[in-house]
Amino acid sequence: MLIVIDVQNDAFDESGSNYTESAKKIMDGIAKRIDRAVANEESVIYTKNLYPDFEYDERSAAAIHFDEAIYPEFLERLEIYGDEYTKTFYGIPPEQAKNIYENYKEEVKTNHIIEFIGVETNVCVLANIMVIQNIFPEANMTVNKNLVAASNQDLHHKTLEILSNMNVFIVDDK
Repeated sequence: MLIVIDVQNDAFDESGSNYTESAKKIMDGIAKRIDRAVANEESVIYTKNLYPDFEYDERSAAAIHFDEAIYPEFLERLEIYGDEYTKTFYGIPPEQAKNIYENYKEEVKTNHIIEFIGVETNVCVLANIMVIQNIFPEANMTVNKNLVAASNQDLHHKTLEILSNMNVFIVDDK
């Protein structure tokens, strides 16, 4: 199973409010990994971060909707082959987590691998790994360190180290 975290204009488009060069560097790898998941008939789950109401006090609705949109490089792949779960703030909320559990409990067996890719390593990737790890504690959680990114490289590396101490396998697939 592949879980793709927040591949939205926000981080991947140069006009996005949280654009980071490190996200741009992993873009092709993420697209290829999604394609491989589709070719191998893996389940693909993706998150879409929706901004909370108070954001509308600070910037325009058009800017928010732009940031919330899935980046065009990934849009068609995910809309056709993925299962979208929306969230506000960092992690998938309880009702969405329950839906994931119900939809995938038969697929996720002991030692089944769930791979995470996307952005931001130290925020949404971390938070969503914790959510999924709690609903599927028997699964092997993995993060491909070449397919996650953060705007702060120090926090990116520290988060990978923390995750490795939380029974998450950090892989180095290119």
